[in-house]
Amino acid sequence: MRIYLPGVKQKSGGALEYHFQGRIKDYFDAAADDKSCFDLAVTVRSSGDKIIVAGKLQAETEVNCSRCLRPFRQQLDSDFEELFTLAPLQDKKLSPEELALETANELTVSGDYLYLNEFIRQLYFLSQVYNPLCKPDCRGLCANCGADLNKGACSCEDEAQIDLRLLKLKDFHPGDRA
Repeated sequence: MRIYLPGVKQKSGGALEYHFQGRIKDYFDAAADDKSCFDLAVTVRSSGDKIIVAGKLQAETEVNCSRCLRPFRQQLDSDFEELFTLAPLQDKKLSPEELALETANELTVSGDYLYLNEFIRQLYFLSQVYNPLCKPDCRGLCANCGADLNKGACSCEDEAQIDLRLLKLKDFHPGDRA
């Protein structure tokens, strides 16, 4: 995912639109499944020595529910707007991967291309839900037997396991004095 900057600078404030699609496995996360994909719409404009990049990242990926551990498809939507500063190209030769890393970490652009791979990869990981749920009312797993409570009640006793050290407190009744 690269953007040719002289074309953006020629627009002098006008916006250019770009569209990228692909598999998450190929761009961001080698461990992702083959069906996980992304769609990226980007608007780029120039303002002096600044490049303004705005857009929307949409992705669908397979994750595990944090309560019942079942895999499910999750939709990610992330809007972004970032300002990159044009920096003079250094004498040393950098690979596109190194330029992408520099662009993402320092928000600077060197040379004729703006490489977005690393910036979008970081955005992808930061937009993921911390505790994904397969459904809002997911009941999770039984803490004692591990049964999936979404499928029905478990076979555990109704009374929760009591710590043996606290068993005597069950018989304690402060209002009863004999």
